[in-house]
Amino acid sequence: MVEQVIMRQDIALDDFLTIFVSSGLVLVFGGLYVGIYTAVKVELLKTWTMPIAYIFWVLTAYCLYLMGSLMHVGEFTAKALVVAAFGILLLPHAVYYMQDQVHQQNEH
Repeated sequence: MVEQVIMRQDIALDDFLTIFVSSGLVLVFGGLYVGIYTAVKVELLKTWTMPIAYIFWVLTAYCLYLMGSLMHVGEFTAKALVVAAFGILLLPHAVYYMQDQVHQQNEH
Protein backbone atom coordinates (compact mmCIF):
# COMPACT_ATOMS: atom_id res chain seq x y z
CA MET A 1 0.00 0.00 0.00
CA VAL A 2 1.36 3.42 -0.98
CA GLU A 3 0.68 6.29 1.35
CA GLN A 4 -0.01 9.62 -0.21
CA VAL A 5 1.54 12.56 1.59
CA ILE A 6 -0.05 15.95 1.10
CA MET A 7 2.19 18.88 1.88
CA ARG A 8 0.60 22.24 2.46
CA GLN A 9 2.40 25.55 2.41
CA ASP A 10 2.15 27.62 5.52
CA ILE A 11 0.51 31.01 5.27
CA ALA A 12 3.07 33.77 5.66
CA LEU A 13 2.58 35.88 8.74
CA ASP A 14 2.69 39.04 6.62
CA ASP A 15 -0.28 37.78 4.58
CA PHE A 16 -2.76 37.43 7.44
CA LEU A 17 -3.89 41.06 7.36
CA THR A 18 -4.29 40.99 3.58
CA ILE A 19 -6.31 37.76 3.78
CA PHE A 20 -8.49 39.20 6.54
CA VAL A 21 -9.11 42.49 4.70
CA SER A 22 -9.75 40.83 1.34
CA SER A 23 -12.23 38.38 2.86
CA GLY A 24 -14.06 41.29 4.49
CA LEU A 25 -14.07 43.20 1.21
CA VAL A 26 -15.70 40.20 -0.49
CA LEU A 27 -18.72 40.86 1.74
CA VAL A 28 -18.63 44.63 1.24
CA PHE A 29 -18.14 44.60 -2.53
CA GLY A 30 -20.57 41.70 -3.00
CA GLY A 31 -23.19 43.57 -0.99
CA LEU A 32 -22.65 46.72 -3.03
CA TYR A 33 -22.98 44.74 -6.26
CA VAL A 34 -26.25 43.14 -5.17
CA GLY A 35 -27.55 46.39 -3.68
CA ILE A 36 -26.88 48.50 -6.77
CA TYR A 37 -28.19 45.76 -9.08
CA THR A 38 -31.40 45.51 -7.07
CA ALA A 39 -31.81 49.29 -6.83
CA VAL A 40 -31.50 49.61 -10.61
CA LYS A 41 -33.99 46.80 -11.21
CA VAL A 42 -36.60 48.35 -8.90
CA GLU A 43 -35.88 51.76 -10.45
CA LEU A 44 -34.43 53.45 -7.38
CA LEU A 45 -31.26 54.18 -9.34
CA LYS A 46 -30.78 55.13 -12.97
CA THR A 47 -29.72 52.40 -15.40
CA TRP A 48 -26.38 54.10 -16.05
CA THR A 49 -25.29 52.99 -12.56
CA MET A 50 -25.46 49.29 -13.51
CA PRO A 51 -21.81 49.22 -14.75
CA ILE A 52 -20.80 50.38 -11.27
CA ALA A 53 -22.47 47.27 -9.86
CA TYR A 54 -20.44 45.09 -12.20
CA ILE A 55 -17.25 46.90 -11.17
CA PHE A 56 -18.05 45.91 -7.59
CA TRP A 57 -18.50 42.31 -8.77
CA VAL A 58 -15.08 42.40 -10.44
CA LEU A 59 -13.61 43.70 -7.19
CA THR A 60 -15.36 40.88 -5.33
CA ALA A 61 -13.92 38.28 -7.70
CA TYR A 62 -10.44 39.81 -7.39
CA CYS A 63 -10.63 39.72 -3.59
CA LEU A 64 -11.67 36.05 -3.74
CA TYR A 65 -8.70 35.35 -6.03
CA LEU A 66 -6.29 37.27 -3.79
CA MET A 67 -7.55 35.53 -0.68
CA GLY A 68 -7.29 32.10 -2.28
CA SER A 69 -3.83 32.67 -3.68
CA LEU A 70 -2.44 33.98 -0.38
CA MET A 71 -3.96 31.06 1.52
CA HIS A 72 -2.43 28.57 -0.97
CA VAL A 73 -5.75 26.78 -1.39
CA GLY A 74 -5.93 23.41 -3.09
CA GLU A 75 -7.35 22.71 -6.52
CA PHE A 76 -10.84 21.84 -5.26
CA THR A 77 -11.08 24.96 -3.08
CA ALA A 78 -9.84 27.14 -5.96
CA LYS A 79 -12.63 25.74 -8.13
CA ALA A 80 -15.13 26.36 -5.33
CA LEU A 81 -14.00 30.00 -5.14
CA VAL A 82 -14.54 30.40 -8.90
CA VAL A 83 -18.02 28.87 -8.59
CA ALA A 84 -18.73 31.24 -5.67
CA ALA A 85 -17.66 34.25 -7.74
CA PHE A 86 -19.97 33.29 -10.60
CA GLY A 87 -22.72 32.45 -8.13
CA ILE A 88 -22.49 35.96 -6.72
CA LEU A 89 -22.70 37.30 -10.28
CA LEU A 90 -25.70 35.22 -11.36
CA LEU A 91 -27.81 35.00 -8.21
CA PRO A 92 -29.33 38.51 -8.43
CA HIS A 93 -30.17 37.86 -12.09
CA ALA A 94 -31.97 34.63 -11.16
CA VAL A 95 -33.84 36.21 -8.25
CA TYR A 96 -34.99 39.17 -10.35
CA TYR A 97 -36.02 36.86 -13.20
CA MET A 98 -38.13 34.70 -10.88
CA GLN A 99 -39.67 37.75 -9.22
CA ASP A 100 -40.50 39.22 -12.62
CA GLN A 101 -42.10 35.95 -13.78
CA VAL A 102 -44.25 35.72 -10.64
CA HIS A 103 -45.28 39.36 -11.04
CA GLN A 104 -46.28 38.84 -14.68
CA GLN A 105 -48.30 35.70 -13.88
CA ASN A 106 -50.19 37.19 -10.94
CA GLU A 107 -50.72 40.81 -11.95
CA HIS A 108 -51.70 40.53 -15.59
